[in-house]
Amino acid sequence: MLAVLILLLPVATAVLAAVGLRLSSLVSTLLAAYLALVVAMVGAVLALSPFREVTQAGLAVTEGTLLAASLGWWWARGRPTPPTAAAREALGQVLARPETALFLLGALVLLGYELLLAVTVPPNNWDSLTYHLARAAAWAQHGGVFWIPNAPTGRLNEYQPVAEQTILFLFAATRKGSLFALPQYTALLASLTAVYGTARRLGFSARPAACSAFLLATLSLVTFEATTAQNDLFAASFPAVAVCLLLGGSRTEELLAGAALGVGIGVKLTVVLVLPLILLLALIRGRRAVVRLIAGGAAGLLVGIWGYALNLWHTGDPGGGPTGNSGLLEAPGFPRSANTALHYLYRMLDRSVVSHRLLTELTVLALLAAVVAGADGLRRGGPRRAGKQAAAGGVPLAAPLIVIGAAAVLAFVARLIHLPVHTGGFGGSVSRYANEDESAFGPVGALMLLGVPILVALRPGRPELRVLAASVPLFLILLALLGHYDPLNIRFVVIAAVLEAPVFAVVLGNRIAAAALLVVATATTVVGLQQEREKPYHSAAGHPWHMTQAQALDYVSNASVAPADAAYERLVPADACVGAVMGPDDPNYLLYGPNRSRRVFYLSSENTLPEAYKAGVFYIVFSTAFEAPVAARFKALGWTVHPLSSFWLLAVAPHAGDGACTSS
Repeated sequence: MLAVLILLLPVATAVLAAVGLRLSSLVSTLLAAYLALVVAMVGAVLALSPFREVTQAGLAVTEGTLLAASLGWWWARGRPTPPTAAAREALGQVLARPETALFLLGALVLLGYELLLAVTVPPNNWDSLTYHLARAAAWAQHGGVFWIPNAPTGRLNEYQPVAEQTILFLFAATRKGSLFALPQYTALLASLTAVYGTARRLGFSARPAACSAFLLATLSLVTFEATTAQNDLFAASFPAVAVCLLLGGSRTEELLAGAALGVGIGVKLTVVLVLPLILLLALIRGRRAVVRLIAGGAAGLLVGIWGYALNLWHTGDPGGGPTGNSGLLEAPGFPRSANTALHYLYRMLDRSVVSHRLLTELTVLALLAAVVAGADGLRRGGPRRAGKQAAAGGVPLAAPLIVIGAAAVLAFVARLIHLPVHTGGFGGSVSRYANEDESAFGPVGALMLLGVPILVALRPGRPELRVLAASVPLFLILLALLGHYDPLNIRFVVIAAVLEAPVFAVVLGNRIAAAALLVVATATTVVGLQQEREKPYHSAAGHPWHMTQAQALDYVSNASVAPADAAYERLVPADACVGAVMGPDDPNYLLYGPNRSRRVFYLSSENTLPEAYKAGVFYIVFSTAFEAPVAARFKALGWTVHPLSSFWLLAVAPHAGDGACTSS
């Protein structure tokens, strides 16, 4: 009961604070509430961390105080209510047309399925296990955010921490780990709201604006990441919120837009890559908008800056060095930067969620749709209209075929100019597995994110529309100029994809195109969810929501992890004090156990035994890839060494007993 109360307190605080602003739009009010929710959670964690009081009691008192302040603010503002009249009218417009109503229904089903996965499937995403969840678990054990001693990888300390601080809040509030994916899922909801609001503020009606948000929800990478503890969607939500609020035009919205950016910079360094676009939007709005954006950004940095401050204190580099900045700001130079850009462009041409059967079916359907729509256009308005309608009906359905053909052409041209792209497996450039690490945005995403900027460039329009249409192309260029190629970095493009998504309304205003995109998006989403590598719809355990932690580990990319974890769970007591001498890419979160009942202390390979005795640990896990010689020394001292599959080694002290942890 206390856990539920603690979770509801910041939500109530955020809603009251946002409604008290008396914003004229329900969209702006919801986005302000999302921003206030994150600030309330992260602010409480930051305030309590120096005292090691990020606990149920500490959070209850802090969030209760914030709620009282928020209630007083709302009362002083005249007890306003949310502005819902325009939203009801817009919903009526969306439901008035069958294609948009079906789009809404499909999006709600997809979001419901993702929520089910988010709260039921144990973590089995590699990055989540190695550092996103591992750092939050270490902080929860300590009672607050701190610099983790002997961390096996700089990612545990040096990456920007705001997303994981919200996970820490959930860990401490519930004393469980089952809600780890809620920050990403909630960020997706905020992003979809922002996309809709931005499209409306660009001048589009409710129907294409809503369809733009719905279509974004179906893109492969967006769908797969929403149920993980990664932070790309979480990072993308803040620039999306900033753009929507900035286009709102009021003084309060412009200040809040800056605050969103300030918080976002504390989530992921790649948010910086979209700042030029957002600053340009502010310049279009006028000098005062720029001033307010910067002022709000300074306030937001009070939440977002502390990860950089810790890095500066401990490493002398606010970015945390090569580990902390993920290879960014290491310009590869020309022509390597051009080759890097070609690689990222090739990665965007994603067909990971397309089966051979689906490719054939959609191609045939595209031909039929083009013929039928073209014939209708010819009857109604002549050859020109026939061509437009044929393209609107056929091109979206042919998206998989177009993307595959474009990838082949790009690979051929790249070889001709002696800047070839790798076309092999994941180690080269592109794998065809459907998951959050190896997919991009699917064929629909590739067609829209790369094709819509061309359409916008060829037609007159508002300058804000042109700026947002350039989001993905500009982001890819900056990514290539500032860092070396890494196939995993395609996830960073989510930030730009969410900014460009409102411009989808240029295409979705056409009813035929909207209907065709609904069909292909639904088909590829269903195939993707069925084939998703980490959470397949059909598995040995049944459906993914039936998986235990052990069963979920059967689907990680390294087949040795599941048997290693099973042996670890069998040999180490549930409340043991465990030492860890790990490599930089080990799934450290698993050491805490399914219920995080074990205490874990990272030990150095140089002074392992003294540190083990100081921490009071009787069980030490060693990475066989890096620390096997250290384990051999323990064996010589009388410790029993057990192989945990071929992945880890476990050293057990003589007379270890039940291994209960007495160390703080």
